[in-house]
Amino acid sequence: MQRQCVFIQGEADWCQKSAESLWHKIDTENSLWLAANTDSSQTILAHKQAQSQLGKEFELIVFDATEQFSPDSFGAIVGTLTAGGIMLVLLAKETTSLWQQRFQQIAAQYSQENDHFYFVQQDESLSTLSLSKQQKISNDKQYKSLDQEQAVEAILKVVHGHRRRPLVISSDRGRGKSAALGIAAAELIKQGKQKIIVTAPSMATTDTLFEHAGRLLPQAKYTQGHIQQEQAEIKFVAPDALLDSAITADLLLVDEAAAIPTSMLEKLLNKFSRIVFATTLHGYEGTGRGFVIRFQKILDQTTPSWRTLQMSTPIRWAEDDQLEAFSFQSLLLNASPVDDELITAANADACEFEHVDRTELVNDEQSLKELFGLMVLAHYRTRPSDLQMMLDREDVSVYVLRYQGHIVASAWLVAEGGIDESISSAVYAGNRRLKGHLLPQSLLAHVGIPTAGALSYQRIIRIAVHPAIQSRGIGQKLLRDIEQHLETKQCDLLGASFAVSIELLNFWHRSDFIPVRLGLHQDDVSGSHAVMMLKANSEQGHKLVEQAQERLSEQWSYSLSSHLKQVEAKLLIAVSQLISASRLQLSPMAKQEISAFAFEQRGFEFSQYSLALWLREQLNKSLFLQLGEELQALCLKTILQQQDWAEICETLPYTGKKQALSALREAVRILLELNKFHDEKQY
Repeated sequence: MQRQCVFIQGEADWCQKSAESLWHKIDTENSLWLAANTDSSQTILAHKQAQSQLGKEFELIVFDATEQFSPDSFGAIVGTLTAGGIMLVLLAKETTSLWQQRFQQIAAQYSQENDHFYFVQQDESLSTLSLSKQQKISNDKQYKSLDQEQAVEAILKVVHGHRRRPLVISSDRGRGKSAALGIAAAELIKQGKQKIIVTAPSMATTDTLFEHAGRLLPQAKYTQGHIQQEQAEIKFVAPDALLDSAITADLLLVDEAAAIPTSMLEKLLNKFSRIVFATTLHGYEGTGRGFVIRFQKILDQTTPSWRTLQMSTPIRWAEDDQLEAFSFQSLLLNASPVDDELITAANADACEFEHVDRTELVNDEQSLKELFGLMVLAHYRTRPSDLQMMLDREDVSVYVLRYQGHIVASAWLVAEGGIDESISSAVYAGNRRLKGHLLPQSLLAHVGIPTAGALSYQRIIRIAVHPAIQSRGIGQKLLRDIEQHLETKQCDLLGASFAVSIELLNFWHRSDFIPVRLGLHQDDVSGSHAVMMLKANSEQGHKLVEQAQERLSEQWSYSLSSHLKQVEAKLLIAVSQLISASRLQLSPMAKQEISAFAFEQRGFEFSQYSLALWLREQLNKSLFLQLGEELQALCLKTILQQQDWAEICETLPYTGKKQALSALREAVRILLELNKFHDEKQY
């Protein structure tokens, strides 16, 4: 049975009274009303509470968007409406939002072409509407589809079959994917397995999984994110906590894997020998298509015997459900970049630069799909609200490169800075935090540059090049063209802040962006430290970049031994190569001490301060890279990060402190000789 959707457009009071009239005529208690804000009786929930309703099923939903429209909440709640159910969407009479104008146009189109959609404008009659009562789907059967049964069998095979053969399950919403994970987890506990670990972007994401597992284990103790039956358990652990722990498991279930950074998934893949990844193909909280493309390469290299299974049969609604089709189109959940074969010959010279006019873009559905599809593919957490932000925010600019008319690369920028002096002082002093303004606010509060707030910035918040034509210099061309375009605008600095990786560092460095800050803590979402990179676009901008570089260089050694103590050595060395060293003149005694450590047997603890001063400068030199990666890591971990010898020997191939210390003396000796040879060549 088809789900039905009624769009009611007009002034807020009229829309709400009309919805109340229908609400009372429909015979169901299984209903939900969402609005921008809650009411005092709690019968109306706020949009932001939509995700807390996931896993539930409703026959009637009112989504009040007369005050504001939350695309993510709409995308989430659509999936809770069951077959034959009714969705009432309340829309403002007038709006300047390009995003909402497009949404309303598509809604009107569906209402003209589909018997199950209705578009009612202010003062039009509602009496002609024929609304059917939802017919409940039986809950008697354990499996709601053959797809679901096959998914459970495949999950069990991961545990009982050969090790290192992970399974990737993908589906659109409403196909019973999370339920299949829960059914399989319960079955494994029944079979005698002791520990099933579940991870996901949030614990709330796994509610459906635990609900189905708990239903099949009636004797177990069930709390949110945890099921205990005697000594056996099914337990939720957040991805970052899981990576930091020594937890082992009979099986790891990763739900909504597309919303977890690929770098974290790769570490989980290496840590657990039996693992299932489940992901939504077209979802409101990230897309599985980009995940499959990015992650497949890693799976092929690490576990070439991995398997995939796609679930396609809907459980909550009909296969040709038009409300699902509407949500895909209106939220661009199924947006795709241009087909590979149409752009295979593209190169940087053949691409044309364009500053996008969003009014034209919203009426060019093909370009809009190509543009948003490109971002969906490139970024692991691109949501419908990003489309709304891109179309509606006045401080956001969109730039693209086209090849033969098709969008093949894009960057989204947001204007920041121009902050009042008194507010800047409060931010610098730690007495105030601003919404937005990431670059100037961080330079004020974290880097400590009092004048940073007054300057104007353009921050690149998204950048993507079509996967089929990457590594052809197209990303660099896009950045060059943006810089040239901004030369005529008031812009002191172009910048970006992103989860640091060697690949991304190299990309931005090739376009002469300079690192000025590395975050002291791991980001909860990406599991990585954020790096800020800037490029000056004015004389004032150059001065600020120099100040920020100097501050980073001054504090780098201390940061390595404190906040960055556990960060991967290879990554820190890559950052160090891009930082100008603080030029400290070593005293004759310090030089003698370093030499005695390298060529004699002077104690490490008594030479460490001098070694740290000396190595900090060596890290910036290309000569340092002539050491093998193992010796590079050893130098960093011992001298600058000051890790324990036992910890060092766990991550590097040394049997103990004695062997590691001997290797460290050799590394210092090699560096001293390389420097001596280099200096002699200069004369």
